[in-house]
Amino acid sequence: MRKIIIDPSTKITYSLFYIKGLEDIFGKKNISFSSKYFKELKRKTESHSYDHYMAFVIIDGAVIKNIVIDFRDKVSVKESAYIWCDVYAKINFNKILTEGRFHQKIISISPGFGIKRWSLLKTIFLCSTNFLKCNFSPIVPLKVHIIDYLLPYYRRSKIEDYYNINPTSNNLQNLKNDKKYVFFISTLWDHKNCIVGTNILRKKYIEFCKLNKHIEFEGGLFANSSHPQYAELKNIIFSTKYPIESYIEKTKLSSFVFNTPAVHNCHGWKLGEFLAMGKAIISTPLSNELPEKLVHGKNIHIVTNDSELVEAIQLLTTNDNYRKQLENGAKIYYSKYVEPQCVIKSILEKLTN
Repeated sequence: MRKIIIDPSTKITYSLFYIKGLEDIFGKKNISFSSKYFKELKRKTESHSYDHYMAFVIIDGAVIKNIVIDFRDKVSVKESAYIWCDVYAKINFNKILTEGRFHQKIISISPGFGIKRWSLLKTIFLCSTNFLKCNFSPIVPLKVHIIDYLLPYYRRSKIEDYYNINPTSNNLQNLKNDKKYVFFISTLWDHKNCIVGTNILRKKYIEFCKLNKHIEFEGGLFANSSHPQYAELKNIIFSTKYPIESYIEKTKLSSFVFNTPAVHNCHGWKLGEFLAMGKAIISTPLSNELPEKLVHGKNIHIVTNDSELVEAIQLLTTNDNYRKQLENGAKIYYSKYVEPQCVIKSILEKLTN
């Protein structure tokens, strides 16, 4: 039976999605944490390695294979991790911008998202034992280490909650017959490319939805008054965060959703979440690779300018058949390429080949 050993210094908030895939394929009893196999990575002395990747090994008898899952927003590769591993699975892989010398071991994987996986008791237990397994010296300060374990439990939902197709809510009870409910919230990022790109695109989407007489819109952009675009976007900013349960429920009720590349033009968590929920997705063009392209009209609706965005909103507001076509396409794509087991299977296929 193959055994999986995970680096205990991994960032749990970003890794739980893939740990679920490992548990589903290899079984929970065959997965553990240890520092034994990861000394060559020297993660403490390299900048951003905590936010860059998780590492694990697959032990099959005398054969040991080293695996890296790179979940960082940037297209760059952590060279020491690339040298160490047999397979480098990367979310934001870009054939043009990611250096060619790193392409051989890389496989492109779809974006995951934060999930709750463990009970509170197991969360506390693993937080404590993994701190010990890092020799009392994790990559990050102890406070950050603890928060990283507690955040998924208190701020995220189980992956199964994204699959529920029968949400119940009072949101739709007061809608007029000719109205469609549309919900969208997002963080107002202060990264340079977001200030000139992502934030403005999301602003336009919100405003176009509000202008459509057939839409009942709820949502906005989350920020505080210190954000450099606060004054400019004040009319669509909210300051109290939605609980994750409310966010999931309202997003599932929304007639359609909006996606655009985020910080460093990355595939954000939203894309993974929208595919998991089987939503009709309006999106600006994607910047980085995917294991299989999302196809306009099949599992996503791509827009390249303001007029196309307005037309897409109107189309999905009035054409239920097209909306359902995109929803079904998104579900199929998720089940083939995004679901945690699928990501791990793609890594195993790369090892075999």
